[in-house]
Amino acid sequence: MKILADNGFYEVEYDNEHYENLELVRTDQICEINYITMKNSLTGEVYTFEADKIKQLRKLMKLMPATKENLVADNRSYSL
Repeated sequence: MKILADNGFYEVEYDNEHYENLELVRTDQICEINYITMKNSLTGEVYTFEADKIKQLRKLMKLMPATKENLVADNRSYSL
């Protein structure tokens, strides 16, 4: 089992069904079969997909984009 911290939303087409607003939870390999577990962030439903049977997997966006902050004051009047 691999627990992943990916912070993104996915869309999956699997077995002629379309799933949206999914967050990656973990991946497993059981008896030579890879499984991907995802959770719908709106409904809380958890789905486990066989990786080989996924027709389309598309990443939509990151939840919290990385930002670089400069924690140094601009000038002396703003510093402690």
